[in-house]
Amino acid sequence: MTDRPQPHVDPVEAMTATGLGCFEWDPATGRFTLDECGLTVFDLRPDEYDGMAAGLSQRIPVEEVIRLFKLVEDIRAGRSDSYSSYFRIRRRDGSMRWTHTQGQVIRDPRGEGLRVVGVVRDATQELSHSALRLMAEDDRQRQETALGEVARALGEALSVEDVVAVLTGDQSMRRLGAQGITLGVVDQGRVKLVGAVGRVNVRVRAMHQARLTEPRPLNDVVRSGEPAFFTSREVFASRYPDLADQLTDSLATAAAFLPLTAQGRPIGALALVYEGKRGFSSEDRTLLTTLASAIAQSLQRAMLVDQSREIAAGLQNAMLPRHLPPLPGAELTVRYRTAREGVWIGGDWYDVVPLGGGTVGVAIGDVQGHDTEAAAIMGQLRIAMNAYAAEGHNSAEVLGRASTFLAELHADRFATCLYLQVSLATGQVRAANAGHLPPLVRHADGTVGRIEVATGLPLGLPAGWLPAGYPHTDFHLAPGDTLLLYTDGLVERPGEDLELGLARLATALADGPGRLSALADHVRDTLAVRLEAEDDAALLLLHREGP
Repeated sequence: MTDRPQPHVDPVEAMTATGLGCFEWDPATGRFTLDECGLTVFDLRPDEYDGMAAGLSQRIPVEEVIRLFKLVEDIRAGRSDSYSSYFRIRRRDGSMRWTHTQGQVIRDPRGEGLRVVGVVRDATQELSHSALRLMAEDDRQRQETALGEVARALGEALSVEDVVAVLTGDQSMRRLGAQGITLGVVDQGRVKLVGAVGRVNVRVRAMHQARLTEPRPLNDVVRSGEPAFFTSREVFASRYPDLADQLTDSLATAAAFLPLTAQGRPIGALALVYEGKRGFSSEDRTLLTTLASAIAQSLQRAMLVDQSREIAAGLQNAMLPRHLPPLPGAELTVRYRTAREGVWIGGDWYDVVPLGGGTVGVAIGDVQGHDTEAAAIMGQLRIAMNAYAAEGHNSAEVLGRASTFLAELHADRFATCLYLQVSLATGQVRAANAGHLPPLVRHADGTVGRIEVATGLPLGLPAGWLPAGYPHTDFHLAPGDTLLLYTDGLVERPGEDLELGLARLATALADGPGRLSALADHVRDTLAVRLEAEDDAALLLLHREGP
């Protein structure tokens, strides 16, 4: 009996056939070795890649670099020995592609270092199928319950006006099957009417002008914390006899009065009035109670927003320049639009620093995050950059020092920034860019062009990620030209290609009036119509006057 030959599996052949690329990374030196399949995944030719991790930044968008950096930090700190992550790369033709990487740490037994080995592959197809399944599930869920639609709309409400708009819209009456909806909030011992819709609400309005201590339907549910359901006009009239005459010509047959309670505190009440409804099943009552809970949470959030907005706006304004310096031979104006009403306080900033000799430094940037910490870091970073610029450093050096400063704060935040030094006498501009959007120029003849500035990584990353420092780009600002710097809140929309937003911005800049302040208003207001204002937005216009 002869032994059969054992089948042979060639792992290299298997990985090549499936498009699986291999890599080895040395965090100490930054060397990142990719095999042929790995280079293909990143859409790189061998002669385009220098074998260093920093060389992959040309293919990985800034936001993905930031996310991957956090995985790397966990490995360096010893918090993890492996990782697995999906991320996007930008291909040679500009299109985006999903990829997946998986790595394992190999530590030196003597504790003298570590290296990471792993694989990377194209994951576009599997994620697109998952997205389609999720979309189908979401569609089915929306069709299953109208209450879910209202709750989701309320979840997006960031102000009391937003909550009122959701509840008093025509769709809400259709979804809830009510012919009248009234919303009131507790205010100085009364239930204050803030919204009402429907033909049967005329009589309901008169019920809610008394103090909370007086017997009224909404007052009672606010005080007791329990809902009240009425399916008999006679029962309602017997409980509130002084309101009986208000039902004389009403077509209402049933009503639900729901307390709005958040964290054990009554904050308002909701009335739903129906024509033709004869009863409330246990399911009806459960759904309405759930609705009241969602409304209460939205109202509480909106009230906190209104209370905090003035404080947040004051803090953010204090972090920005109070006055713009006069510039001989040039005109300057800025505009700042806060996020839609809410407690969001962003890290967007701008600055103008006279440097002497007819030169001015202008900067615009955005610290990661929408909270008071982002604003505080923004203020520190702006002051530091101002100091570096005043010391006489060039554009690239200012960004390099600012990046080190931010990294040493250990705030786990990053920032994009565009910094330019402009000679107002000659129009010569030297620009350095840390992951920010490119500037636009409206020329004297009205045409608009985009200045492609060499881009480095965002501020705050370790110096080893950009060992050569920040590159710079020189260009000329002719007499009559207007320079525009801006933040992403002016152009980005969820789910939309950034190029569309940049094209809108260029069109608005080209179509705007000649006077600089009017042009700034035009650009801000034109773009605000198209945007949902979910992010702060800043813009700076610098016009070089003609001879």
